Amino acid sequence: MDTTEHLVERLARAVDDLEIRRVITDYAALVDAREWEGLAGILADEVVADYHNGRTVVTGAQAMVDYIRDNTAHLAWQHHMIAPYGVDVAGDRATAQAYLVSHQMLKDDPSHVLMMAATYDLEFDRGERGWVLSRMIHTIKVANHLPITTAPPNGAAVPPAVSH
Repeated sequence: MDTTEHLVERLARAVDDLEIRRVITDYAALVDAREWEGLAGILADEVVADYHNGRTVVTGAQAMVDYIRDNTAHLAWQHHMIAPYGVDVAGDRATAQAYLVSHQMLKDDPSHVLMMAATYDLEFDRGERGWVLSRMIHTIKVANHLPITTAPPNGAAVPPAVSH
């Protein structure tokens, strides 16, 4: 039988897990919504982000926000579908991994959409603002520009509710 102290510890771990998962999903939603101030609010002041398989390293919350803003300005829209896995908390530090599937449409070519599958290896710190992202490694697994079409593949039947 669990003691009250053990139950309190388990509850605290569950709350930490949920709060960290929320930072991960907020990251994706804030980037998609281009809510730069909100994005800065979930980043550690000295966050380090390693993007695009090691080709770009950005340090600092404002530098990361600026980098994302500058490198998504050419998009008409984007949608990050992110799934957090394996949140591990040790005191006021934590790690997690998240899987990403992202769709992005270029302003200059709305006939195609970029589909990217990637992973984020993440570190978090707990401080006065709660949990914040302190390190991120973004690893692209695959990226493709896919044509957008309203025709079903190979003449497959598509219900009217989802056809154009």
